[in-house]
Amino acid sequence: MGKYKKGILGPFRGIVGTVVGAIWKGIHYMRSLPDVSPDRKPTPAQLNQQLRFSTVMEFLKPLKLLLEIGYQAFTDGISPFNAACSYHLKYAVMGTAPDYLINPVKVVFSVGDLEEPQDPGVTTGGAAKVLFDWGALVDTDHGAATDKATFMVYNPTLLKYVTLRNAVARTALSFSLQLPAAWIGHDVHCYMAFVSLDGKLVSNSVYAGAMPVI
Repeated sequence: MGKYKKGILGPFRGIVGTVVGAIWKGIHYMRSLPDVSPDRKPTPAQLNQQLRFSTVMEFLKPLKLLLEIGYQAFTDGISPFNAACSYHLKYAVMGTAPDYLINPVKVVFSVGDLEEPQDPGVTTGGAAKVLFDWGALVDTDHGAATDKATFMVYNPTLLKYVTLRNAVARTALSFSLQLPAAWIGHDVHCYMAFVSLDGKLVSNSVYAGAMPVI
């Protein structure tokens, strides 16, 4: 294990190539990855974890841009995308191997201190539209009328998403989101969050509900 103060990229945590960066009592370290025999087969536990990880990665990859904004507070030794992966591995995977699935109710695409949407709901607007609604701002110390709403709709049948960032001000209290006509007849899961006008603060995203597209 080699202790260092500064490298080309500075202190880091996690695996980079054949080394692992870590921190212990405020001191940054690097150590080599252990040699792995090519004949050694993964254990059942390792295979199980790989399946869980691949389930999360498949779900989150299309949302990378949204997650870069929603998890922007996670900058100390971990990227926003990796922070999102860590959360969903711990809390959003359901089922048993090899048939793991993402629990839609546990999905979180944004984590922050802005006041989250109050009493969010969704109803069908017909013509493949989803009508989001939410309550007025309660805590002006942790939110503003100018906060912008971001929406996400997930179609588990097609494994596709519709996302719309900075769609409307918090004070609008409702918004009609257009979905693809090909989604008519499918059930979808709906989410929303707020982002400050300058883009530097976000709220926790909330699950607004599930509904059929008609």
